[in-house]
Amino acid sequence: MTERAKRKNVSGLDMPVTPHYKAPRAPVVLCHGLYGYDKWGPDSFPMLQVHYWGGVEEALAKVGAKVIVTKVPRTGSVWERAQELHTVLKAILAGNNVNFIAHSMGGLDCRYLLSHIRDRPYKVESLTTISTPHQGSPVMDWFRDHVGVGAVVDAAKRVERQSPLNVLDPVVQRMIQLLDTPAYANLTTDYCRGYFNSNTPNDPTVAYYSYGASTNIPPWTFLGLTWQVVNEKEGENDGIVSIESAKWGKYIKTLDANHWDLNGQRFVYKGNGGGVD
Repeated sequence: MTERAKRKNVSGLDMPVTPHYKAPRAPVVLCHGLYGYDKWGPDSFPMLQVHYWGGVEEALAKVGAKVIVTKVPRTGSVWERAQELHTVLKAILAGNNVNFIAHSMGGLDCRYLLSHIRDRPYKVESLTTISTPHQGSPVMDWFRDHVGVGAVVDAAKRVERQSPLNVLDPVVQRMIQLLDTPAYANLTTDYCRGYFNSNTPNDPTVAYYSYGASTNIPPWTFLGLTWQVVNEKEGENDGIVSIESAKWGKYIKTLDANHWDLNGQRFVYKGNGGGVD
């Protein structure tokens, strides 16, 4: 079996950051990305549940970390998601130090919280972002320009755009407007580079770390088209976010993975011996 084939049979949990990992003393808060969730499925049948973070929570718990998996509006704006995250944390972690680990859009949520919600009853020690589009994603630019989503900058403001689909079919245009949410606009390169970053400075009391990812994705696979879109604009990427866009704070390393590999296995079978080793 080739090394690449072997990698496909494991999750990111099998690639330790260090051979002798020491768990942080402060709780780890896991923050999901666009369309994210904590878990789907009935609590009475754990084997049928699908977890956004796969076995990440269990893997961290095995080394002694206290882990909190959060849930925010799946397609809400960065502002909405950050406010919801803050509401959850102040209710359960007041008086505690915490460490954020955020995948994709979740990193922007955390950055907004740290920059704009300063009266926090909890103390954030670090933010580690995993393939977060800090400079936006060309994928969202493409969908804005070719499909028409990305017109809603926030819940109270809509910027009307014309796209090829809008012009050809008023019914499609109306459907797109109904499906559009602030999240799409918040992830464009124009928004992140032209507005968000300049208005969201780092908190000097917090340590910022980041990971990116890159892999070759065949064009006929799920992320094949989006990989090509990002590759043409920004080079190496994971199918959604380029390496350059993923960099924020101290850049740790580039992982050989696609965008959805990075939050662990989606389905975790809990048979003999537990989940992910």
